[in-house]
Amino acid sequence: MESSRFEKAIVEAQLGRELKNQFRVVKRCSWGYPQCIQSDLISNGKPFPTLFWLTCPFLYKEVSRLEEKGWVKKFEDQLENSEEMLREYLRAHETTRKLKESLLEGRDLKDWQKEALFNRGIGGIRNLKMVKCLHLQLANFLGGIDNPIGKMVWEMLGSKECVAGAVLCRSLEDNSGKNHFK
Repeated sequence: MESSRFEKAIVEAQLGRELKNQFRVVKRCSWGYPQCIQSDLISNGKPFPTLFWLTCPFLYKEVSRLEEKGWVKKFEDQLENSEEMLREYLRAHETTRKLKESLLEGRDLKDWQKEALFNRGIGGIRNLKMVKCLHLQLANFLGGIDNPIGKMVWEMLGSKECVAGAVLCRSLEDNSGKNHFK
């Protein structure tokens, strides 16, 4: 898993911090900028349990609005009251765990690393009936996991990317003005 220098610079600018582990882009907007990345699960020997990260500043703001309206609790209530939804959500946790195991196959992991990575749910969630945050759930869905909460969040968003003339990541391009993603 290797990210280009330019992708790394863009994602670091999107997140507002330095990334220490490798990643690959799994979803881009139509403008070519990363919306979601798949992160390496081991960084400097330490487990990094969040496999998928939402990086798009536009999506981040939109999802934050849903959280502000209480949707984390609303989804947790739905999980408590719908056996079918809970079953689908637990399946998303299990699918994510299996993907992590396959990505780390052949790597020499210590027991404590395995515990942190494989005995928890999406993004390191300990209680698999909890949502934690909607950004995490959407990233899991955009990363290719059949996550019912992430899917519902995606469907709830009125817009899924910036509109022409207001592309937030354009300012992150290099001096030549070329978009290296297209």
